[in-house]
Amino acid sequence: MRYQPGNAQHIGARREQQDSFGFSDPGDKKLLDHAGLLAIVSDGMGGLDNGSQASSAAVRAFLVAYERKQPAEAIPQALHRSLEAAFSTVRTLNETAGGHGGATLVAAAAHDSKLYWVSVGDSRLYLMRRGRVIQLSRDHSYREKLFDEVAVDRLGLSEALSNPEREHLTSYLGMNGTPEVDSNLKPLPLQADDCVLLCTDGVHRVLSDQEFVTAFQGRSASEACEAMTEMVLARASQQQDNLTVAALRCLGDGEGAGFWAPGRRSQVALGIAGLLLCANAFAAYRAVNLVRKQMEGAAPAAQKASPSHPPKTAPQKGDRQAPPADRDSRDSEEKKNVGAGAKGPATDGGAGKPTAPSPVPSQLSNEKTENSPGPSVAPTPPAPPGTAPDAPRADPSKRESTQERPGHGRSAGGKNDDTKVPKKQ
Repeated sequence: MRYQPGNAQHIGARREQQDSFGFSDPGDKKLLDHAGLLAIVSDGMGGLDNGSQASSAAVRAFLVAYERKQPAEAIPQALHRSLEAAFSTVRTLNETAGGHGGATLVAAAAHDSKLYWVSVGDSRLYLMRRGRVIQLSRDHSYREKLFDEVAVDRLGLSEALSNPEREHLTSYLGMNGTPEVDSNLKPLPLQADDCVLLCTDGVHRVLSDQEFVTAFQGRSASEACEAMTEMVLARASQQQDNLTVAALRCLGDGEGAGFWAPGRRSQVALGIAGLLLCANAFAAYRAVNLVRKQMEGAAPAAQKASPSHPPKTAPQKGDRQAPPADRDSRDSEEKKNVGAGAKGPATDGGAGKPTAPSPVPSQLSNEKTENSPGPSVAPTPPAPPGTAPDAPRADPSKRESTQERPGHGRSAGGKNDDTKVPKKQ
């Protein structure tokens, strides 16, 4: 099992930061093999002198002493030895500085899926497992002694909660005499995804157990510590104390090494969602281009399949008709013109010479025009001399052209008679 460290700290509403924290070297493979990974938190006592110097000196002394551990030394023994070194350091600081400083301290070492700890004062150690929070350390304060009195029915609960000295520490580094130390007699087995949390009273006095669990859900150790700090500051009062959080998250074999590390799962999920959106957009783009190319290729094919000449349409009124396409049609058209008489010029004996129109007597033309509202009709001209009255008339198409007589072809009024003479049936 491997352990993921994390931490966060804030000064709160105080003028000075008197909290300190530290970790053993996670890159020291030899130390990790027999001593595990150590986390430590210390809270300088603001009511005493040199609180900030006391906490920082205690953390440094503890870390140096613990890193001197040898493989043959048990971890509980190394923890108690390191605590004695921190206690001596704070006492020496008070003697040399001429003041009376003090600090709390809680330290926890995780090794081979087991947890060991020591604590002095009211800085706490918690274990979070499967949505539950357990306080492992015991506070060294007068409040605990009051609760002990309540447990044996020597004191009422209301009296214990209203005691003005309930927050006073009964054990701390730098005190006169021998401090009271809390530690576990047997190592506590750890499981994958367990979270070991160390914090000062500026945190555990503000947040509830459920808020601890919420802060660590789906987050890495560092992200969870930052989340807890933000929760405290969101409801901080004008007297908000310094706040410090350190954590060790237990990782299974191969877990948290990179891609699927706790706290990165949400980032990985967002990344995958983004890739899927990009893939869908690209697929839509390719589909649109494919359809467009198919439509562009179908247009030339349709043009090739259609006739090269525009379709023939029925002639409109006023349009000039083309002549017949073949000789038979032309012959047929000529025959129609010959039979109709007025539709085309007649030829003389097939010689190709046009014949003049038959002269119409002016008197008959005038009488027909005056007496009939319809168009004037020219009478049949008299037969030529020497021809029998009952002899058939000559074919107009074979008649020789005659010279137009004076006066013929005009109306009585002297104007041209443009009225067409229809062929007599």
